[in-house]
Amino acid sequence: MRVRAGQNRRMGFVLEFGDSEVRDVVADVDVLRVRFAAASVRDADGERGWLASVVLTLASGAFTGDLTHAIGRIAEARVRNAGRDVLRLALPSTLAGDLELSLRFANGTQLAARGQALALTAADDARFTPDLSC
Repeated sequence: MRVRAGQNRRMGFVLEFGDSEVRDVVADVDVLRVRFAAASVRDADGERGWLASVVLTLASGAFTGDLTHAIGRIAEARVRNAGRDVLRLALPSTLAGDLELSLRFANGTQLAARGQALALTAADDARFTPDLSC
């Protein structure tokens, strides 16, 4: 099923950290929120595109890194659940257990976090925009 630019579709996306753009990272007590300005995703047909208003929340944990400069393009990322790499993170999705998140930004900033619950969500009004790169 193809989706035209601007259409809203709630299922069938997979987050691709690489080239995603982070608006900011916010910590509140034991919750870390990574808010994406433009999350790089693939739809069910494998078409690459972008979604705004995507949030990754990691709860019941702690982090190390510079939140002030944890913005911009993600150069490298890793999610581990119970010691295993999570290769595909569906949108929306939730994970529970021993979780590790590591992000390296194009500006050199690194962020590492541990937690017990991860949720990946998109705003109800998030719109899929296909990647038109050649």
